[in-house]
Amino acid sequence: MLRVLIRYTMAVTMVVGASLSPALATFHLMAIQEVFSGTQANPQAQYVMLRMTSSGQTLVGSNSTFLEVQDASGTPLGRFGAFDHDVSNGGAIGCSYPSCPPIIIGTSAAQTLLGFSFDQIVDAQVGHVALPLAGGRLCFAYPLGTVDCVAWGNFTGSNITSTINGCDGNFGSPAAALALDFALTRGTFNCLAKENSTDFSNRFPHPVANNGANSNSDGDGDGLISVLDCSDSDSSSLYFPVEVTGDNVAAGATTTVSWNSQSNVTGISTRYDIVTGLVSDLASSKSYVSATCLQSGINGVSLADPRPDPVIGQIFYYLIRAANQCGKGTFGDSSLVPDPRDALDGPTGPCP
Repeated sequence: MLRVLIRYTMAVTMVVGASLSPALATFHLMAIQEVFSGTQANPQAQYVMLRMTSSGQTLVGSNSTFLEVQDASGTPLGRFGAFDHDVSNGGAIGCSYPSCPPIIIGTSAAQTLLGFSFDQIVDAQVGHVALPLAGGRLCFAYPLGTVDCVAWGNFTGSNITSTINGCDGNFGSPAAALALDFALTRGTFNCLAKENSTDFSNRFPHPVANNGANSNSDGDGDGLISVLDCSDSDSSSLYFPVEVTGDNVAAGATTTVSWNSQSNVTGISTRYDIVTGLVSDLASSKSYVSATCLQSGINGVSLADPRPDPVIGQIFYYLIRAANQCGKGTFGDSSLVPDPRDALDGPTGPCP
């Protein structure tokens, strides 16, 4: 009960203070809505979308607002970006979250990827830092105080900050870690009760600029917007397949090869191919000329190798590739030029 009364008193105090400061009253009613860390194909394409929680919150440049980035320990890394100008669309009088206008700030790579003009580009700004995927914290603020924050992943720093708008300054436990291809997205907003771990989740991005510009059409209704969807007429495919991760070989009565699923990113049509061979052949030829297709079109994330164990002194290797209705991914890349793995991905590779 005491905690509620304290919050209520703060809210009243800040509203009174805001009424005496017209500049403050035109940017402080704002919430972080989407944090996009890029795609696996383009990790530089990052943006943050804010959403007004009341009308008229347009003076983000006049008040020198910015987005501060902290690392997993809570140490400031720098700014994701700052606003050097105001926006024009303050929304309808009486609007509330999420019907009030958004503001989007991000990299030129994200603007190009998504195909519409952002409200602020951050690339050339002094002190610009990228969003840390595994763990960190982002706060929308101005030189005299903080408006809203979200922490994610393995963040262990303090997630309590006094806010200038009277909203809850205890943002709770961190949300899920940032994930490439997804936006950490706010699902609910309550000024007096913030909890990052339940307020946010990773969803497909749906960015919108302050003037309403966006590229959020979704022709096949699979949830991934057309500009990111590798086939917007096929709901079984999402992003184009990327390099497979989590490869593992477990010995036993039967040798089992397993890997991480890509279906949440590349769609339910995702299948997998495995090529294999002897490490001794790879070492002697310095190529995959002797590689064979163990199996193609695997619908799952593991395969029992039907072959007997190699003779003593020999070792099998395995390489895995994902594919969906848009095309085939890659068996991986090395630092060699030319890359010997390229032959595996080519039209004459061992797996069709």
